[in-house]
Amino acid sequence: MPLRPLPNPKAPRARRAGRSPGKFTQSRRLEHLRAQLEAHTTGLTLEEMAALLRVSTRSVRRYLHELSLLTEIEAVPTGPGEANTWRIKPSERGRAVTLRRAQAYGILSPRRVFEVLRGSALFDEIDLALRQVEQVAHRPTTRTGVRGDVPAEARLDDRFAYVPPLPRAYANRSEDVDAAFQAVADRATLRFRYRGDGADGRGARITAHPYALVLHQGTITCVAHDLDRSATRAFVFERMSELAATDGARFELPPDFVLDEWLQGDFGIARAPRTMRLLVELEPHVADAVRGRRVHPSQRLAVARDGRVRVSLAVPDEPGVLASVRAWVLGFGAAARVIEPPELIDDVASELRRAAGRYA
Repeated sequence: MPLRPLPNPKAPRARRAGRSPGKFTQSRRLEHLRAQLEAHTTGLTLEEMAALLRVSTRSVRRYLHELSLLTEIEAVPTGPGEANTWRIKPSERGRAVTLRRAQAYGILSPRRVFEVLRGSALFDEIDLALRQVEQVAHRPTTRTGVRGDVPAEARLDDRFAYVPPLPRAYANRSEDVDAAFQAVADRATLRFRYRGDGADGRGARITAHPYALVLHQGTITCVAHDLDRSATRAFVFERMSELAATDGARFELPPDFVLDEWLQGDFGIARAPRTMRLLVELEPHVADAVRGRRVHPSQRLAVARDGRVRVSLAVPDEPGVLASVRAWVLGFGAAARVIEPPELIDDVASELRRAAGRYA
């Protein structure tokens, strides 16, 4: 069953100051046009669409062009001297994903992950889709639910949810968020400054091919190939500024790029030529903290008879990842003991001695 379009708001939303006229900014009006063309199977004239949307026929032509990128639109002659009607091609009409209520709630449960994008046009686009899925979850029905489905009165919106770490606030950088996402989607070259690179306090200028955008622990990271340094790196969004995607030729993703190789679980986004193997032993009273949680894809556990747990990890030999591993180990205090490698043993032991010295 196709999803029902959301009703238009009674009053038009004010355009945010500085909002760029990107592909997402008129998404609600575009969705309303699609819904009207779905409903009027014989088609609508430009004037009829303009009246429905309360815009000019010139704007309607622009919306039709945008809609044609999503589905096939055709002009149908109505007679000599008469205006053409426009319609969604019959073969394209009604293409929708059918969802049961339990499936809809499953899709809605991680919606808080996208709070980090709030304020951007990308967030508006995702929020529109999620609100349509929400309509499915709230849709009344008289049919008996299938096995695994939930009743219509369940209202699980706030009772079945994934809660991610508190996100960073990027609402004041909505244009940068949209620029980064659009560059990744279009495979367009991205230019920006990166604080921490170079002697300039504003950061070095970077020209890069953005391969992927990752939402990790409430922050945004862009995995991109730095063209000047000929190296693929993970760029933290907080340190990026003056983002701008360039027009022109699109780059090709390298065939050996695999995003999963960059995802280091709780320890961040990184990759390095060398891998470091770690072995950490935990006392029984904190063992449950790792037995029921996978902190890294390489995690392996061995449990002794007395309840002690040894955690084996293979992580990239990269400063940011190692700093996160070090903080993870120190978080267990005296209940953790690093067995290998020697350099991590020395580092953790030195830090614990400094901490103990403060209480001498």
